[in-house]
Amino acid sequence: MPSQLPTPRDTFVRRFGDLVALLRVDPGNDAAQDLALSAAAGAVARASVVVEAGVDRGEPGEDLTLQGRMRARLVDVLRVAAGAEPQELLALARALSHDIAPVPSTGPVAVELAPVVVPGTLVDAPPSYSPARADGDRRREAERRHWTGRRFAGPERRRIGDRRSTGERRLRLIKHQQTDIAGISARLAQAVSDQHWRAVLGHAHALRAYAARVPASERRSFVITARRQLSRAALAGVVKHALQVPADRIPAVEVLRWAGLDGADAMLEAVQRSEVAGPRRFLHDALGGMPEAYPAIVPLLSSRRWHEVHHAAGILGRMGRAEAVPLLRPLLDHADPRVRSAAVHALAGFPPADAADALRAALAHRTPATRAAAADAIGARKLAVFAMPLMAALETERDREAWRTTVGALGALATPEACAALAAVALARRTLVTRRGYGREQRVEAVRALGRATGPHATAALQRVAEAGDNSVRRAALAALTARAAPRSSERARRDCG
Repeated sequence: MPSQLPTPRDTFVRRFGDLVALLRVDPGNDAAQDLALSAAAGAVARASVVVEAGVDRGEPGEDLTLQGRMRARLVDVLRVAAGAEPQELLALARALSHDIAPVPSTGPVAVELAPVVVPGTLVDAPPSYSPARADGDRRREAERRHWTGRRFAGPERRRIGDRRSTGERRLRLIKHQQTDIAGISARLAQAVSDQHWRAVLGHAHALRAYAARVPASERRSFVITARRQLSRAALAGVVKHALQVPADRIPAVEVLRWAGLDGADAMLEAVQRSEVAGPRRFLHDALGGMPEAYPAIVPLLSSRRWHEVHHAAGILGRMGRAEAVPLLRPLLDHADPRVRSAAVHALAGFPPADAADALRAALAHRTPATRAAAADAIGARKLAVFAMPLMAALETERDREAWRTTVGALGALATPEACAALAAVALARRTLVTRRGYGREQRVEAVRALGRATGPHATAALQRVAEAGDNSVRRAALAALTARAAPRSSERARRDCG
C-alpha cells in the first residue's frame, strides 16, 4: 500500500513549528528560518488550517513543538486562512517563540486564547443542555403502570406530547435550563451596571440562543423578560462595541435585531451620527433586514441633513418594499447630488417593474452626475432590461464622464444588444464630412468596456472590431482578446501538466 501524502495541516504544523523553534533557540539562522517560513506559507496558500493546542491535554512546559509553544503562551486555537501573508505568519511565530511578547491576532491569522480562571471571579459554566442520566431517573415497573389488579394488557404507551411535558427527564432538563438562564440574567445585569459592553453582548447573545429551547408556553414571557434587561443604554453600548470591534458585528446584529424596535432605534441613532456610511454599512444591512423598522426610517427622507436622507435611502433600498418607490422618486430632484446618487442606487435595488420609470427619468436627468449615477447603478445591478434605454442615452449624452459611465454599464450588462451597440460605437469613426460617429478616445473606451465584459457575445464583438476597426481600436481589441485568452491557456497548460 502506498503511504498517504501529508495534508496541508500536517505540513504547516511541522514547518511552522520548526520556524517557532528556530526563532527561540537559534535566532541568528536566517536561512533556515526563511526555508521554514516559505514551506509554512506554501502549505496554507490554497487551504485554511486549524491547529488546536490541546490545553486541556498537555502541560505548558518547555516544549519546542508548535502545540507546546501554543500551550506555553495559552493559545487554545490557531486559525490560518488560505493565502495568509508570510509577514503575518512570521509575526505570530516571533510572538510564540517569546515568553511575554503579545500574541497578534488578525483576520487571516487568528488566535483564540485559553480562558484564564482567576480564583474568586465568576466564570460562565457551560450550559447543561443534556444532564447525565442518574440511576433513579427511570420509573420502576410499578410506577409505570396503573396497578389495579386487572390482567396485563400490554406495555403502556405514552400519549402524544406526554413525554415532553411530563417526563422526568424533560422536567430535569427544564430545571437545569432555568438555572442557567437565571445565572446568565444575573451576569447580564451586572455587566450592564458596569458598562462592560463586550460582556453585555456575550450574555445577551447567550440568552437569545436559549429562546428556542424554552418551552413554547413560556417562550413569549421569556423573550419579553430578556428584552427588558437590554435598556437603551445597553443597546447603544452594544452598537458602540460593534463599531470598535468588527469581529463581534455578527453577534451584535443578531442581538440588536432580536431586541426589536429598541434595537432598531439604537442602530438608527448610530447611523445618524455620521456622514460616512463605510464603518456603519453593517448597520444599514441589519436595518434593511428589519421590516418593522420601516416606519422609523421613512421620516428621515424629509430631514434637512443630507447625510440622514442619504442613509435612509440606502436602507430603504435594502428593504425593497414597493411602497418606498414613490417616496424615493422625489429625491431625484434633491439639491444635493449625493442624495440624488443614493436615491438612484436605492431604486436600482427594487424589481425593475416597480422602479423602471424612476430609473429612466434618472437616465434623462438634467445633471450629468445623476445620469452617470443611474448608469452606474444599472451596471452594478446588471439590470439587463435597461440595455435599450442605456443605448438611447449613449447617443444623446454629451458629458464625457457620464458617457464613459454609460459605456461601462453596457459592458457590465454584456447582453447581445449591449455588445453589438459597443461594437458599433467602436467602428463608428467620425469624419470631417459627415461629423457623425465618435472620436478615437471614445471608440477605444468602448473597446475597453467590451474587454471587461464577460460571455461569448463580448468575444464575438471584439473579434468583429479587430477585423474591421482602424489601427487604434484594432490594437485595443487585439489586446483585449489576448488578455481574455491568457487565463484559458494557463488553465489548459495546468490540465496538461496534471
